[in-house]
Amino acid sequence: MAVELTLPKSGPEVEYAGILEWTVADGAAVVAGDVVVIVETDKAALELEAPSSGVLRRIGIEGETYAV
Repeated sequence: MAVELTLPKSGPEVEYAGILEWTVADGAAVVAGDVVVIVETDKAALELEAPSSGVLRRIGIEGETYAV
């Protein structure tokens, strides 16, 4: 079963975040709590953790901006 990793809304005015860096390769095994990606809003950089153990399937592209 796939579990989606979503960009958190870090404030009421934050609507977009960019992917700075994937810290885990596509297709790599991850354990719940592993930092898998670093995202940046206009105010801060955030490390996002895997919500559960499994295999990472990246969809977002480094340098691109996405809605939170």
